[in-house]
Amino acid sequence: MAFSLPKLPSQTEWVLDTNRHPPVYTRPLVGSELWMHNRWLTLEGESEVCQGIKFTSPLGIEEVKDRSRQALDKFRFVCPIVSCAIEDEKSPRWVYTPSADREAWLDLAFVVEQRGSSLDSSEFGKDINLKKLPYMGMNGTITLFRVYLLVTSKEDHDGRREYSLFFHGPHSMMDAGPCFHGLNLMCEFMSGSGMDVKIVRSEEWKNLPVDIISATGGVPKEWETSGAELLQDAMKQTELMLLSGHTLPPPSRPLDVSERPIRHHITLSESETRAIIARAKQLGVSLSALFKAANGLAQFKLNPVPPRDDVYFPIHMSSASPERFLKPSVNPKTYFTSCLSLMPLRIHMAEPLRQDSEKATLIMTAKKVQEQFDKYLPNPCLPMIMLFLRSCLSLDPIRKLPLIQGHPVFHGHATSRTSA
Repeated sequence: MAFSLPKLPSQTEWVLDTNRHPPVYTRPLVGSELWMHNRWLTLEGESEVCQGIKFTSPLGIEEVKDRSRQALDKFRFVCPIVSCAIEDEKSPRWVYTPSADREAWLDLAFVVEQRGSSLDSSEFGKDINLKKLPYMGMNGTITLFRVYLLVTSKEDHDGRREYSLFFHGPHSMMDAGPCFHGLNLMCEFMSGSGMDVKIVRSEEWKNLPVDIISATGGVPKEWETSGAELLQDAMKQTELMLLSGHTLPPPSRPLDVSERPIRHHITLSESETRAIIARAKQLGVSLSALFKAANGLAQFKLNPVPPRDDVYFPIHMSSASPERFLKPSVNPKTYFTSCLSLMPLRIHMAEPLRQDSEKATLIMTAKKVQEQFDKYLPNPCLPMIMLFLRSCLSLDPIRKLPLIQGHPVFHGHATSRTSA
């Protein structure tokens, strides 16, 4: 049967709804915004992001607190989606209320935590794992986004104190790339450097992010050629991934994250890191490809399979940023919303698993992963993939979502909420 190329949805704009009181601006969630939101609904808040950085400062704690809050005020102005709500489960849309109490939102969205004599970002991450969005204030204020400033009581010999700054929000609002840009903006605002921002509240709505089709300049001219090939391959790989595989049995009941998770860390020295980076460059593979390969081989080692020709390793959640495809009028530093593309990769493992050593197996697997990356990443239609995948799924976030990381979709919706 011939592949029927789907028509891309039209570009969506922010629309002022004056029938509501107070008036609001709305835009439908599209692409990975919508995909991640449905994943969040289906997997009990699993698709939430907590990402941060550490820094030191000779400034006093109160000064750092004040600068951080002021920085968040500026950050909200250039990236106002952080103050948006999401409404309507069947047809989710962003909702921005221009007249909302800004100070009440800042009170809820900015939190300072004292973390003792040292900062452990992993421990903080475990604490965040027990929280569920949105945050709700005593006065009825609600936010899907929060900034945490972590403070230590210990000072270095030169009077500098260590801090951490973390974002916590839904993956429908923030990917890794936008988060790094956002954290960088926060640091620039705190230090008084970077872009000059004058907050004009009546103008803030103009900085709401356009959808991914608009951000990349509309439908690519290659849509009916290389776009068709890319989407056909993505669809084929996605369908194959839905077949039962040799994996650990999934849980038979809904996930219930009620305890702090356990994490294992392996820290590489600077010399080890340099050696790995140099060797990866020599082999012509990225670190992402190397780590994807290592992850797959670890699963094969924990759950071995006999030698055979039809052995594949599916990589369901390999994502790519569309930043290089953004049109010149879209500033990547302030384009803050989920806009990633998932690449359904499926690696043929028969030959790598026959190698004489684990190192040889890892190198061959990494090269196979890199081959898949090289097929997807240069394609100008890559940012459209999530629009296509989403159009093939029901708006019901339960019935027709594909397997995710080897787990079936669980029934039920997130009902727990985090209070201020």
